Amino acid sequence: MKRFGCLVLILLLCSIALDRAGAQTAISPGQQLQETVEKVTAILTRLTDDSRNDARKQMRLLCDAVHERFSLAETARLSLAEHWDKRTDKEKTAFIALFGRFLENVYLPWADRYDGGQVVFVREKIKENRALVHVRVHHGMLRIPVTVRMHHTGGGQWMVYDVAALGISLVGNLRAQFNHIVKRHSYDKVIQIMEEKTSGHTGCSGFQ
Repeated sequence: MKRFGCLVLILLLCSIALDRAGAQTAISPGQQLQETVEKVTAILTRLTDDSRNDARKQMRLLCDAVHERFSLAETARLSLAEHWDKRTDKEKTAFIALFGRFLENVYLPWADRYDGGQVVFVREKIKENRALVHVRVHHGMLRIPVTVRMHHTGGGQWMVYDVAALGISLVGNLRAQFNHIVKRHSYDKVIQIMEEKTSGHTGCSGFQ
């Protein structure tokens, strides 16, 4: 289940990327998300093709998709929670960059293990500049409820900042870990651990 949970998060974290033409015609966050699932599924399917002749190219496309529409700064801020406001502007900028590499190194290794699954859109709820998009991921006999949290950034664009699957929220899980480390040790310890986990890994930069 842990492996499948990672694959669900990859699919949905990556399916937030819209090409600009699609962004102009989509209206609701659910529609924007739905339009891109097929695009991202196609990338993941090509990555898992037996030939895999263009795996590097597909990973680059996947990275571009994530960074184009994933609200990294908002996810980082919410994950650090009460400890965010205590950071200087320089520390915040450094944290966001390190946080991005950390997420890449957690989820990218699972990308070439995608083995199918259908995303069924259930409903969406919009309140001001925030939205909840509820979907179900069908994988064999499994029916996994997933909630995607998005926020409006202007120009009709909706950005994903959290995904909850199998009862686990990306932000909630990271927030609990970071808070525990800061209170037991220090903020510097959080940075140290993240640097250790990303040491030697190039993440998306390795596909540029």
